[in-house]
Amino acid sequence: MSDNPKTLSGFLDIFEGRLNKLRDTLKKELEKSKSERCRTTIKSALRDAKRLKKVVKQGREEHKQNCPHCGGKI
Repeated sequence: MSDNPKTLSGFLDIFEGRLNKLRDTLKKELEKSKSERCRTTIKSALRDAKRLKKVVKQGREEHKQNCPHCGGKI
């Protein structure tokens, strides 16, 4: 994949939903005692969450609306 893929604005809500589910999974896993935690689950969820957070942020920047006069955020 390229480093700067174009994202479709319709998928941003789906990515955000997935990111929220990953955050909930991490919270539930971290509420467990240290001996009961599944380390591989935590690592994979963190890796996926970082990637999705980057994609959502990039997509929001690509599809934000700017003022035609001053270039400020609408």
